[in-house]
Amino acid sequence: MNKKMLIAIGAALLFAVGVVSWLIFGGKAVRVPVGKDTTLQIAATMKNSVISRESEGKKLWEFKVGETQADKNKNNLILKGINGKLYQKDGGLIEVSADKGIIVNSKNDFTLEGNVKAVDSKGTVFTCDKINYKQDKNENVITATGHVVMTKGENKASADWASTTTAFEVVKMKGNAKVEKGGN
Repeated sequence: MNKKMLIAIGAALLFAVGVVSWLIFGGKAVRVPVGKDTTLQIAATMKNSVISRESEGKKLWEFKVGETQADKNKNNLILKGINGKLYQKDGGLIEVSADKGIIVNSKNDFTLEGNVKAVDSKGTVFTCDKINYKQDKNENVITATGHVVMTKGENKASADWASTTTAFEVVKMKGNAKVEKGGN
């Protein structure tokens, strides 16, 4: 082989190693805007993406997701490995995590499932099996099901079902509802 051929092969190998390294180790997370005016056009899977929702110029929520699958037939995003934030009207923040979830793109609603945990900036901890988030005109409503536990300081409430807003001010609980004050 001549010198030009060896240089061309070397350059091609170097380029291939660079592309493979970029694919394996990734770069910055892909940001995916969702909302009523967004329609999924292809069925695709993305790794390490950031998905967020804004309304009237304000961010409502943002998720860092390990894997996102676009279901173009249902206009949904299927999520795995979720860590994110829900932004409260008073400027507070709720940190959330879950094993999996679904974003209903046409309604701006989502469901989180499996080891769901939410912690607000005031110290309230909310855990359950499943959360449904529904964007309402006046408030964002969270409905939780399965092993619902809410703790704040030494107070603990548990039930099979609960409903609240992202403000966590009033919580309605049903099914085996129990409140413990002061750790008793």
